[in-house]
Amino acid sequence: MFLAIYVYGNITTLGDTYTYIYGLKLDYDNFWYFSTSMMSLLGLLSTSIFGEPLTHFPFLLLSFYGIYYSVSRLKLSNKDLFIVLVLLSFPSFGIWTSIVSKESIGVFYMGVILGYFIDLMENKNRKIKLIEYFALYLLFVFKVQYLSAILSIWVYIKLSNFFNLKGNGKLALLLIHIIIAIFFLYYFRDLINEISFKLPNHFSLDGGSTRENNIWVNDYDVFINAPYGMFIGFWGPTFSEILEKPIQSFAFIESFIIFSFFSYFLFKAFILVVNIKRINIFYFSILLMAVVWLLFVHYPFGVLNPGSAIRYRENFYGFLVVLLFYIYQKIKLRYQVEKSSFSY
Repeated sequence: MFLAIYVYGNITTLGDTYTYIYGLKLDYDNFWYFSTSMMSLLGLLSTSIFGEPLTHFPFLLLSFYGIYYSVSRLKLSNKDLFIVLVLLSFPSFGIWTSIVSKESIGVFYMGVILGYFIDLMENKNRKIKLIEYFALYLLFVFKVQYLSAILSIWVYIKLSNFFNLKGNGKLALLLIHIIIAIFFLYYFRDLINEISFKLPNHFSLDGGSTRENNIWVNDYDVFINAPYGMFIGFWGPTFSEILEKPIQSFAFIESFIIFSFFSYFLFKAFILVVNIKRINIFYFSILLMAVVWLLFVHYPFGVLNPGSAIRYRENFYGFLVVLLFYIYQKIKLRYQVEKSSFSY
């Protein structure tokens, strides 16, 4: 929090943080369903009660609890827990989720939703809690586009558990999901295409970091260029951009480390799957849905500006880190069981 306020805040702007702190965009008529107005209300209330700089502290606690809600459900070794906490302590993630920001709220509701999902994947037959209903409400207000990922995962887990599907059944369910997803994307292709051409208007080239729009030039480029856009929208600054603006090299190095960690654990999971000669299609499907949907709906808001890419990814970054480690943990446990059985 203090790094964000006194160091990072003196290098560049902290997004709309001070707009929220002073309630500059507060509208009492729509604060309950308009995210910017809600942030202005919450920021103004926090400033009135705690004053600066402690006005940020409640938001820091909120994001911290979101992480705790999901991480506390993992049964990690000390080594794996250390790695998880390192990944969740990188500067960009810490900065944007420790101040009055939409990202701190995002980490809260995404963490709570993931905690609920982990319980479902563990076959804990329980009712959804009030805090989880609240998290879903915040998801609708702040990032309704994430609903594609959240709803897909929820339906997949629920149907798999309800029908007690085995491997082939879970694979068929994944294929049905892919077919339905392609159908909806095709059906709404013109609307998505039209929206993509309007997005560059929200990024000013005078900002210094905004890229010239060469990704959505022709019709349906939003789909054609999606793979590259999803990658760069998550990564942030390119190598050529850090040569022009060396300050962005910190974000570049951070993204490189994050990508390396993700790749390493995915590779380890792959090796374990090869060794036991069996893939758990259930966990593969959930990870695939989470990564593809979240990156797809995120990339239009991050591909044109590396700063926006880094900032907006913090909403779901913690979600992906914890989900990846949960799935890796389950694969490793299955490998240990298979190995023990073989040895016996």
